[in-house]
Amino acid sequence: MRGPIQKTCAQCRQAFECGQYGCWCGAVGITEQQMEWIEGRFADCLCPVCLGKVAAGEGGAGSQALR
Repeated sequence: MRGPIQKTCAQCRQAFECGQYGCWCGAVGITEQQMEWIEGRFADCLCPVCLGKVAAGEGGAGSQALR
């Protein structure tokens, strides 16, 4: 696959653009524990807002915010 594609956030259902292998999400800086938390709860990607909340500790491993 090449180029960005439209996705729907697995948490909030908002549309967002995924850059695939060169995606913006790689620069967010989530921990391995946070990534495992996401993978265990969602079938697909999170949007920038929801992923940012996980990275900031507002959601993710040990938090109730996005459940």
